[in-house]
Amino acid sequence: MSGGIARGRLAEERKAWRKNHPHGFVAKPETLPDGTVNLMVWHCTIPGKAGTDWEGGYFPLTLHFSEDYPSKPPKCKFPQGFFHPNVYPSGTVCLSILNEDSVRIFFSSIMVTCLNSCISVYPT
Repeated sequence: MSGGIARGRLAEERKAWRKNHPHGFVAKPETLPDGTVNLMVWHCTIPGKAGTDWEGGYFPLTLHFSEDYPSKPPKCKFPQGFFHPNVYPSGTVCLSILNEDSVRIFFSSIMVTCLNSCISVYPT
């Protein structure tokens, strides 16, 4: 699959995300120093889920898409040292939907499924 397909798909998903996304979630492609947009790297902020130890927090996450997206999922990373049972010490998110043998996935499902499951593990 060529990078043109990945970029085209991400451009479409960006439009859909801008029109409709969960309240409090932020996901923006990287802006390079020259002002161009890099659709292959996204900087996200995920709000902590109400009723959990994460409530009130906002957590940074970076998504790195390959030229093979959507056939291969992105690499999802919190900052190194982020403490959570679904996050390795390196910051890499550990969830089955992010395995390379997963079926095709959609950007919005990555954001909502992956991130809600990471933030909501610890109930208060």
